[in-house]
Amino acid sequence: MKILTLVVFCLLFACTVAGATEAVERPKECQQCGMDRTMFAHSRMLISYADGTTVGVCSLNCAAENMKQHKGMQVVSLKVADYQTKELIDARSATWVMGGTKQGVMTALPKWAFAREEDARNFVKENGGEVTRFDQAMEAANKEFVEETETEQTHQGHTGHDMSSHMGPGAQMQFNPAFGEDIYHTHPAGMWMVNYKFMHMDMRGLQDGTKNVSVDQVIPMMGTKYGFMMTPTSMTMDMHMVMAMYGVTDRLTLMGMATYVANEMEMLMNMGMGKGNTIEPPMNTNGIGDTEVRAIYKITDYLVASLGLSIPTGDIKQEFGTMGRTYRAPYDMQLGSGTFDLKPALTYSDLSSDALWNWGAQVSYTNHIGKNDSGYSLGDTIKATTWLQRALGPAATWARLAFSNTGHINGRDPEIQILLNPNPMIGASTPDADPNNYGGQRLDALVGVSFAKGPFSFGVEGGLPVYQNLNGLQLATGWFLTTGFQAMF
Repeated sequence: MKILTLVVFCLLFACTVAGATEAVERPKECQQCGMDRTMFAHSRMLISYADGTTVGVCSLNCAAENMKQHKGMQVVSLKVADYQTKELIDARSATWVMGGTKQGVMTALPKWAFAREEDARNFVKENGGEVTRFDQAMEAANKEFVEETETEQTHQGHTGHDMSSHMGPGAQMQFNPAFGEDIYHTHPAGMWMVNYKFMHMDMRGLQDGTKNVSVDQVIPMMGTKYGFMMTPTSMTMDMHMVMAMYGVTDRLTLMGMATYVANEMEMLMNMGMGKGNTIEPPMNTNGIGDTEVRAIYKITDYLVASLGLSIPTGDIKQEFGTMGRTYRAPYDMQLGSGTFDLKPALTYSDLSSDALWNWGAQVSYTNHIGKNDSGYSLGDTIKATTWLQRALGPAATWARLAFSNTGHINGRDPEIQILLNPNPMIGASTPDADPNNYGGQRLDALVGVSFAKGPFSFGVEGGLPVYQNLNGLQLATGWFLTTGFQAMF
């Protein structure tokens, strides 16, 4: 696993950071749909009307729409960005390419302009499509405008655009707001994305390896297979995550994420001397979790490498009370790892030629560096996930599989170890005080849906394990839910 860390780190180190953001003339926002023209510098256009008015748009489709709305005004100049250099050229004399595998802007049928016919033909060889003239590209854009207007008038009674149509069908999938696992991607230079996620996980019932374990096998301390005074019966974990991403260049994006964690555990205690089991007051811990910073680099249009660093801002000395005494809470009730953690990842993502389907995979690794000041480190984790998404207008739906393999805790916290003292006047033994009862393998199945409107999107994803093989006696995961909201600007 540590080889993966080294490989991804070397990939990131070897990648040369791209230059400064390409200069784009004003206005910054497309005056037709409101989106950032810097983000689409390779497809932007500039319209000059006879009355001196200049209109900047993001694409040929937005230009066609604007000129339709101003059909009584004469166009004296129509400029478009050369796809290769991003420099403005005359749109009418440019060589155009329609179609191909490159995702279009504000259109399901991509349209790109080239200053040189040779560049256009090389583009077609690599990405598909057809070399054509300006009037044919414009005719296609006008046809789309009419069809879109008719559709929107039928279903909505008004015209308008959302983020998904601006980026092309299914583009909301690339910046999905609700994946329970962060799927790393880059943003164009100068673009911000802010995301809030809420994740809820429900765990209940004990399991050892792949076998269910009843409470009667765990408590009391004498006469049972495991022999503990207490046992958890269920636990919930709520996590609030706030993330911001910024495109430093078209290839390099920086990310920062802060978390707030709230845990609640139901406990059962055996009173001994034939008094049976009693339900303990719920154990609660909550507070700031660990903080992550990450650099994300686009190696190709399909492959992204990233390296994250988790900063131990989460408390690992949370306490709880039982039997009139105060103990340090077990490891699973603490709020962070207590260590600096390296988190490399490799992500592959692709779109179908019509941009209606998206699929991909990501593998990531968490390496806990050294031990924390309480004498332990959480087990390292490798994760792999794969997904398939389908765009449905401004919405997207998906199915995902996620596999994780986590090692047991290395070392032990002497304060938590007190819980395992066999003397009931000193300890209050529970399975989750044993560092060997952590980690394992899990395969999850998840489904979700998201909806985008303009620069905003919202989504929800839910799932449950289809396979669990746990390291020792611990609570099994039952189900989990993630909701997310994000804005791009």
